[in-house]
Amino acid sequence: MEIKSLKPKDKFGKKKMPKILKIILIILLISFVAFGVYAELNNLGYIKTLQLAWQIQNQQQADQKVLAQLKKIMLLPEDITPTMAIITDIEVLKKQQPAFFTNAKNNDRLIIYPEQAIIFDATANKIIKVGPVQLAQNQQQVQPVNFAIYNSLRSDPTNAKTDEMENKIKTAFNNAVVTIKANSTKVDYPKTLVVDLIGNNPEIEKIAQAVGGQISGLPIGEKKPEGVAVLIIIGKQ
Repeated sequence: MEIKSLKPKDKFGKKKMPKILKIILIILLISFVAFGVYAELNNLGYIKTLQLAWQIQNQQQADQKVLAQLKKIMLLPEDITPTMAIITDIEVLKKQQPAFFTNAKNNDRLIIYPEQAIIFDATANKIIKVGPVQLAQNQQQVQPVNFAIYNSLRSDPTNAKTDEMENKIKTAFNNAVVTIKANSTKVDYPKTLVVDLIGNNPEIEKIAQAVGGQISGLPIGEKKPEGVAVLIIIGKQ
């Protein structure tokens, strides 16, 4: 009788795991660990930091490449690092400085030195413009202040006092704009009143002094004018 050889069992009496299954489990384990590490780094902000650093480095390398290209056709200062930007909204720049940006277009390079600015088309290897440029306004633009004038003097049918008051306001304040002129509901106020309609106007005392008026709240019965900051009601004094 033929005796068949018996395959030994493993140490625990179980069949050995197929090799391919082991490989799959190892891959899954590595994937789970990698995902966990990524998630943790992302939570701590490291991923975004690394991405930002990579973007900055790439941009700096691109700027240096463009600068080296420009130096081949134009003499540039060697001891100064310029500010460099890519034009992305040429229409806005043309409105701000039409003379400088007339021939520029989106994706042109703007290279700014202390003494001059250069618009450079890196694709065409062409200098578009060289000259002074100012990208930011250091002085804040003065915003207009809207006034309303109510005339309470019925003895002034031609509203000459209203025109006089308007001239007085505009003489004292360059940014004053009178948008509403009308008669008041009540008649013949004893004094000229200056009403701060927005509240906490830092110039309200100066306005009152300039027009010879008295600071007041909106009198009962008077309609609040829309879209203005200061109401002046012309009185007898």
